[in-house]
Amino acid sequence: MAIVSRGHRNLTLGLMMVVAILSYVDRQVFTLFQDDIKQELGLSDGQLGLLTGMSFALFYTLAAFPIARLADVGDRRKIIAVCVMVWSTATALCGIAAGFWQLMLARIGLAAGEAGAGPASSSLLTEIFPLERRTSVISIMLAANAVGISGGLALGGWLSNYFTWREVFLILGLPGILIGLAVLLLAAEPRRGKGAVVAPPQPVPLGEVLRTIGGNVSLRWVGLLLCMVPLTGFAFILWGASFFQRVHGMGKAETGFWLGAAMAAGLVIGNLVAGWVSDRYGKSDPRFNGWFAGLGLIASFPFGVGFALSPDPYVALACFVVVKFMMTLHLGPIIALCYAQVPVAMRATMSASIGMVIGLAGTGVGGTVAGYASQAFAAGYGEKSLQPALALISGCLLIGGIAAIMAGRTARPLEEQ
Repeated sequence: MAIVSRGHRNLTLGLMMVVAILSYVDRQVFTLFQDDIKQELGLSDGQLGLLTGMSFALFYTLAAFPIARLADVGDRRKIIAVCVMVWSTATALCGIAAGFWQLMLARIGLAAGEAGAGPASSSLLTEIFPLERRTSVISIMLAANAVGISGGLALGGWLSNYFTWREVFLILGLPGILIGLAVLLLAAEPRRGKGAVVAPPQPVPLGEVLRTIGGNVSLRWVGLLLCMVPLTGFAFILWGASFFQRVHGMGKAETGFWLGAAMAAGLVIGNLVAGWVSDRYGKSDPRFNGWFAGLGLIASFPFGVGFALSPDPYVALACFVVVKFMMTLHLGPIIALCYAQVPVAMRATMSASIGMVIGLAGTGVGGTVAGYASQAFAAGYGEKSLQPALALISGCLLIGGIAAIMAGRTARPLEEQ
């Protein structure tokens, strides 16, 4: 662990939480207004899926690796500050887009900015906090993501009472400049190589990092998990607002409040519970984390189907809370399991690898497939075409649960490798 005072550690954690919250607010508010955007710009569900999904995920992935490599050796405060300012500017530009391609370019800018903050903050926090608190810190950050997701919906729903979608994007682009400056001036940045596993003074060659990750059986199972679970999770998140507006007739303000509250309940509580359980029972044996994550994912499947197919909006919301809670139990423990498999000098790149797979499979494939599946089912289901689309996608949770259990069975502590 790097030598940083307790107060400075906690201040840095607080700043990283604010960065994470802003990231997901700026990303999630788009989903609340996407039907308005569709109507004004004359878009299809498939095009909406590309805007929320593949275009965002592809450029998120392309930017994540080089920025993560820089974060493994560079000043992470500066990297995070610049990233916040870039994506905030892109958020504001969404508000002046005149068509599909301009909006896509703004979403690409948003993706490129957000891509660097996650790996850099993960690398920083896992270095300044002790090993016994690592999963809790990761889960706190994941809970901050959840606050951003739910807060983006709630804030967007409230703002929709007073502003158009264009004005909302312009407003949300403003805070990032101040937050970026606060990170630059106040966050900790310890001398490199002071972590629990001493890092070499030069960056580890990318080929060696990729061989380490690809040669680890447990991490290969994690790769399958991260292809399956985010696909379902982000399909629910990216299309949840449109689902309740189309299928259950909710307005934007009502959707923002109820869906935001449901996400907050499921995601925040799930992350905090997962962090506590993993720190208590999984710190001495990373295999526990895989079993714990897998059982939660398998148990979440029937609630995912219930959310998609229930004719009652409040039953659907209740199922949504449960499925998000059960799904969320996996992420903190699985990330902790991944970090336990690689040395500190590889962790930002490891984080970028996780983000890449989540981004492509979740935001990219999940958002895009849900959009095109809804479009395909529209002939038979009309405005309720998202119901069979989301129910079908829920099946990926079962595959992800099995992969998590196998990842736990094959995991080994770093010192045994």
